[in-house]
This record gives sequence, C-alpha cells and structure tokens, in this order.
Amino acid sequence: MPSDDARDLSRLSVMVVDDEAVSREVAVKTLSGLGVSRILRAAGGVEALDILASGEPQPDVLLVDINMPEMGGVELMRRLGESGYGGAVIVLSGLAEETLEVSESLARTRHVNVLGHIKKPITAADLVELLENLA
Repeated sequence: MPSDDARDLSRLSVMVVDDEAVSREVAVKTLSGLGVSRILRAAGGVEALDILASGEPQPDVLLVDINMPEMGGVELMRRLGESGYGGAVIVLSGLAEETLEVSESLARTRHVNVLGHIKKPITAADLVELLENLA
C-alpha cells in the first residue's frame, strides 16, 4: 500500500462500534496500521451515542456493526440521522451481502452519509478504498 494513503488517513478520526471485542480490536489494529491516529472504541450503539454526546470532538467516521445487542447498527444510524451527525458511516457485518446493502440503504434514507459497507473480516484494502475519499 502506498505510504501516501497512510499520511492522508492520519488526519481522520474513527470510532469502531462493534460488540465483538475481537472484531473491534482487529478493526482498531487495521486502522492503526493505516496511520489513523485517533481511534475510539464502543461496544454498542448506546455506548457510541454516549461518546458522541460527551462533548469530545466528533469522529470523522464511524465503523458500525449491524448485529449488536441492546442497540443494533440500524437503530444507531437512525439516531445519527436524527441528531444531524455530520460525519460518515461505514457499515460492517458478517451477515449476508443483501443485509449490508439494505442497512446501507436504510441509513441513507435517514440522511446518514454512508461511505459503503464491508463484510467482516475487514481488510486494510477495504478500509482504504472507502476512507481515502475523506482524507
């Protein structure tokens, strides 16, 4: 991967929202490897909303898992749309491609800036392809 990608991506801040600790840490490690310096973690939708409401600078991008207990990714994205979240979202899931596409479409109807979706497990190439437009 060209080093230019890592330099550009270093300006982004990203929150990984995933209830599976291993998947969350794989995403964090992958983002770190791409040069992203500010990475937040949330174990679910409720925690993500709490972090967003904390007054800290808003992340540029949220990586949002669809299938989470308490508040899943679709509900989180609905609330992001209602709150006017100005960043972007990448939809994540190990579920079928059709489920990812429907979730992405639903989020867009709520005026959420969806960059696309990634089927787990994520790869650096998948992330770069979606994130490079924001860098």
